[in-house]
Amino acid sequence: MIEIPPRMVGLDWGTTSCRAYLLGEGGAVLDRRLDGRGVLALSHSSENRTAAFEQEIEGLCGDWLRRDPGLPLVACGMVGSNQGWAEADYRHLPVDLTERPESLTEVPTSLGSLFIIPGLFKDGKVGSPSEHPDVIRGEETQLLGALPSHAEGTDDDGARSPAVVVLPGTHTKWLRLDGTLVSDFVTTMTGELFGLVMQHSIVARLAEEPSAPDMDAFDRGLDVAFSAAGPLPAPPTDIATSLFSARTLVMAGELEPAAVKDYVSGLMIGAEVERFARCWIGEEDRAGGPITVCANAQLGKRYARALERAGIASALAPEDAVVAGLWRTAVALGLIEKENS
Repeated sequence: MIEIPPRMVGLDWGTTSCRAYLLGEGGAVLDRRLDGRGVLALSHSSENRTAAFEQEIEGLCGDWLRRDPGLPLVACGMVGSNQGWAEADYRHLPVDLTERPESLTEVPTSLGSLFIIPGLFKDGKVGSPSEHPDVIRGEETQLLGALPSHAEGTDDDGARSPAVVVLPGTHTKWLRLDGTLVSDFVTTMTGELFGLVMQHSIVARLAEEPSAPDMDAFDRGLDVAFSAAGPLPAPPTDIATSLFSARTLVMAGELEPAAVKDYVSGLMIGAEVERFARCWIGEEDRAGGPITVCANAQLGKRYARALERAGIASALAPEDAVVAGLWRTAVALGLIEKENS
């Protein structure tokens, strides 16, 4: 059996966790450590912040880097925020994800230099209240890994392939691309609002934790979300109004307490997808192929169902997209040679 030599170490270093990957040629995962502490715990550590980050990286991948000294060490995520190890710059739209940024944040460590991938920044448009500034930190790497390899090419007319990618999460990102060029993106706080509703609202007081996902309840929430935005003369109902039905349906005996969580999930994801399908996704975007959903299987399935309800085809990206993105970014940055042809 031929042993694949390691080529780099990639870190997906977010707010609540750090995942480390030892990668070989082409981004093949040779080893992984998924239980590292995130920026929130380290930045509030009683010890010196730099020392805390150093200790965490030593514990996660120190043995890899001592065994193969000189491996490029590349990180994405909130480690580059003002709450992280060192603040990394933002790249202003439009941005080609495969092009080397003008600046790259380099942090010296006892194990070698750590390179932090910059985030993306969208400038607001003066006089247009619907176009506020927006930021991405970490998802740009996951996005690059989610794109098919042929996205880097062009068609016979030299044009790039249009695409829309959705990255569900605490702060869900909707992005519009032309090949690997990010031309626009929007953030929606659906995930965070869902957590707040299910933990701290009056709805949470009567909800019970389900023993298994209740997709019938989720679909019922979708039905309400999409009918709420129906044609006149029926007045549209906003999500704040629809959410109260999670309480009244239980009171009326029409919804089981254990179904509330999935019903609310359907309401909120449905309202988000309905709005973006109506106001943000054009025919040109749809002509570019299925919308890519970059999420874990369970959450991705929910967005796929909501998109299908809106008449939009979707495809689920591989769950290890961030790993592919770390590899592709390291190649683009010139930190490792391109894959062998």
